[in-house]
Amino acid sequence: MKQSKKLDAICIGKILRHIQSINKAYTTLKVENASDLADNDICQLAVTQALTNIYGLRQKIQAETLEQMPLFAKLRLGLKAARNIASHDYDSLDFSMIYNITSRLSDKGTIKELEAVKNAFEQNNTSD
Repeated sequence: MKQSKKLDAICIGKILRHIQSINKAYTTLKVENASDLADNDICQLAVTQALTNIYGLRQKIQAETLEQMPLFAKLRLGLKAARNIASHDYDSLDFSMIYNITSRLSDKGTIKELEAVKNAFEQNNTSD
C-alpha cells in the first residue's frame, strides 16, 4: 500500500474513534437533541473537541480518498464551521448546527462508508 493510503487509513480510523466518542458522550450524558446539547456544558466540550479533531484529520486525507467517501466529504463545510466556531468564538456556538453535523457523522451510511474505505486500504496493505 502506498504510504499516503496508509496515512489515510490511519486518519479514517481516528475519525471513526472520534465519532464513537461523540456517540458515547451523547448516550452517557443523555443528549437526544440540540436543546439537550445546549443544556449540557460537559457534552459541549467533548463534542466540540471531537469535531475539531475530526476536521484536522479530514484535512490530512487525500482528495482522491475523499472522493471515495461522498457522504463524509459533503460534511466539509459543516465541520469547518463547527471547528472555527468552537476554536475561535465558542460563546456563539449554534447547538442545532453542532447536533446536525454530529448526527450526519453518526449516520450509519457515513460510518459504513468510512469503514469500507479504511478496510479496503488495510486489505490492500496485507496483499502488498
